[in-house]
Amino acid sequence: MKNKNVSIILNVLIIIFEIMGFVISYNNMNRIAIEYYTEESNLIALVCSTIYLVYLIGKKKIPRWLSEFKYITNINLSITFLVVLFILIPMDNFKFKAYLIDGTMKYHHLICPILSVCSFIFFDSLCKFNKKDIHYGLTITIVYAIVMIILNIIGLIVGPYPFLMVKNQTILASIFWCIAILGFSYIIAFLLYKLRIKYSN
Repeated sequence: MKNKNVSIILNVLIIIFEIMGFVISYNNMNRIAIEYYTEESNLIALVCSTIYLVYLIGKKKIPRWLSEFKYITNINLSITFLVVLFILIPMDNFKFKAYLIDGTMKYHHLICPILSVCSFIFFDSLCKFNKKDIHYGLTITIVYAIVMIILNIIGLIVGPYPFLMVKNQTILASIFWCIAILGFSYIIAFLLYKLRIKYSN
């Protein structure tokens, strides 16, 4: 099966599973909780895969901005998956089922990130990337962190993640988490860039 056909199938599946996840999320909360990085990153992925699919099925050349959008989307989803796996689950007594299987989690924490990253690395028809794209790829994550930290400081929101609760931890702890998460995000962006170059045709 040609890469284009596989890419279409994978992006259709991403759209279907994203919608299923958001339906469950909305039914549980009566809203889409965009204060969560998970919800935000998956909503962006839904929009990105939809736009990409329109271009691909319409046999239009994929523009550079859409290629970069795909890259950013996959950085965000990879961060979601890996933060859940290596930070949130260990912090919550290793409740793997609660974070990876139950309700919307199986779509937004597991299935969609894996499908999207596989599609991006091996099958999507995108422009060539350069090292400058790595820095652009962190834009949404940095903006999210700044906004959520400010909202926590002024008391409009608590969390929603433990490492964003700046009022419940020392300044040193907050600085550590900022450096750790951003460093972690940069490594993810770099690895996706390298893997895309290595395995894409």
